[in-house]
Amino acid sequence: MPGTYPALPGGGHGAGPAAIPGDLLAELDRLLAPSVRSLRRSCAVDLTFGGSLAPGSRDAITIRHLDGHLGHTLRDLQVRAGYGLGGKVFATGRPLVVRDYFNTGHIVHAYDRAVAPERIETVFAVPIRTEAMVVGLLYLAQRDDVAIGDRVVARAVEHTRRIERDLAVGVEVRRRTAAYDEAAARDQRAVADARRDLDEAIAMVDDPHARTRLRQVSQRLHRITAGDDDGAPQPATADVLSARELDVLGLVATGAANGDIAAELGLRPNTVKAYLRSIARKLGAANRTHAVSLARDAGLLP
Repeated sequence: MPGTYPALPGGGHGAGPAAIPGDLLAELDRLLAPSVRSLRRSCAVDLTFGGSLAPGSRDAITIRHLDGHLGHTLRDLQVRAGYGLGGKVFATGRPLVVRDYFNTGHIVHAYDRAVAPERIETVFAVPIRTEAMVVGLLYLAQRDDVAIGDRVVARAVEHTRRIERDLAVGVEVRRRTAAYDEAAARDQRAVADARRDLDEAIAMVDDPHARTRLRQVSQRLHRITAGDDDGAPQPATADVLSARELDVLGLVATGAANGDIAAELGLRPNTVKAYLRSIARKLGAANRTHAVSLARDAGLLP
């Protein structure tokens, strides 16, 4: 009877003003499907079912997972705080049992129409908690008016605690992953800002060799933010561009179009495009004009 079973620590559904994070509810919903099945097997009862808080709600549990059910009248049922056995457990934060379900006076019979097709007589409901908040419910039910023994109670409560521990671990993993991703994005933004400052400073350096070295540093910062830097030293810019690429880039610097460059060097237009793509990749240039500017900064072009 109510009061016979151990209370979980803390208050009921009203504790704490903050809304429940959606990722926590999604994680709980993911855990409930296998938990409902294993609970029925371990406790050897006729029916188990359960659910979590409806998204955006603090006073309604939605039953989504069932095992051993005869029909679907309980599926997607919303159990509100204070109504029915589950609603009483939701409101008080205490596991409770009722026998002779339809005639008990201990609960508000708001869901009898949904419960009746399952022919339930004895029901035991356990709250699932996170910190001081009830976020879900688990039910065990028998179709006979039989007592729920202490062993079954202990198994059900321990099963619920395991869900709570798994829920806490899953949420913490997601929190730490999100924090890591946020920190990584923040670091990448900082490196990108530093690279922009460096590029501006390079334009004020007169020594071509110093400009070449600084440009290599800038290019490595770009590779770091793009995630493809292996830490290996990069060759000097003068060694990166082949003689043919320098020929192509020299004609680009005069304003020659791709067709003119192809005719001048005896190349196919597509080959000229391939050279330009290679030049841009090696110099870290955004376009052909930028490539000419970088090459001049490095002393490769007059």
